[in-house]
Amino acid sequence: MNFAVILAGGSGLRTQQSVPKQFISIYEKPIIIYTLEAFQKHDSIDGIVVSCIDGWQDVLKGYASAAGITKLKRIVDGGGNGQSSARNALLALENVCGGEDIVVIHDAVRPMISQKIISDCIEKAK
Repeated sequence: MNFAVILAGGSGLRTQQSVPKQFISIYEKPIIIYTLEAFQKHDSIDGIVVSCIDGWQDVLKGYASAAGITKLKRIVDGGGNGQSSARNALLALENVCGGEDIVVIHDAVRPMISQKIISDCIEKAK
């Protein structure tokens, strides 16, 4: 199986917005939803785990549900930095993944990832 870990634990202080940058809407859709849609659309991704900033988990759940993101399996607490957020998500997969499974890690605020890049990452990991 192939899993995507999406890091959405940052607060985006530099953006000086009232919401974390991954939840800023572009054309009436939060940035994180564009990112989730890319992994949702990919045939080789079986599940998605998001490491989310504290207090925004239910918001994310609602947005994902409304957008039809069915591959979202877990939302875990984000960490103090990207490494901690990744660790939290990987720990959530600890009893799910086996020796042949692949995990790709991606930043929630990088929504323009192509299907080819996701495919290339999976192939290289194999």
